[in-house]
Amino acid sequence: MATIYKNGDFVEESWVRADAETGAAVEGDALVPLSLFLDAPEAWLARSGRTAALVEAGDDVETLQPFLDRLALVAVDFPSFSDGRAFSAARILREQIGYKGEIRATGKYILDQVPLAIRCGVTSFEMSRPEVLKSLKAGEWPEVTKYMQPVGTVEEIPEGTRPWARRSLRDVAVAAE
Repeated sequence: MATIYKNGDFVEESWVRADAETGAAVEGDALVPLSLFLDAPEAWLARSGRTAALVEAGDDVETLQPFLDRLALVAVDFPSFSDGRAFSAARILREQIGYKGEIRATGKYILDQVPLAIRCGVTSFEMSRPEVLKSLKAGEWPEVTKYMQPVGTVEEIPEGTRPWARRSLRDVAVAAE
């Protein structure tokens, strides 16, 4: 059972992490590493439980494109808080491929990265670090309101005369009050 943070709430979900030894014989919902999924995608998708792909650092997320409409979700892994490739994978899924489904962050991200991951298209977070879970349950939210680069997943406006600087629309609403 894993605690998932999604849409401001906490839910418990059971996803079994598949590996080369278990193969497609995994019972229930399976979270499958991309390389293993691509070895036999139809076998994974024909299972009785839901199937999700796990994109690890260095994986080519674009190889999932033909299967996205049949996956329950796509998980992007943060192997450490200093590895930003999961941000890139989420942006490619949303902005280049046009994936509309759930993107889940897994791994060793920190609280400060949660709002930034949402900007990149992540919609849910698997809680593996107790300090992140504790902070979110306490209502802590380290929102950044001014950004140095635009993304296509949130509404924002240009900041001043610099076309690359962006400001969250939430920042404008707060300033007007």
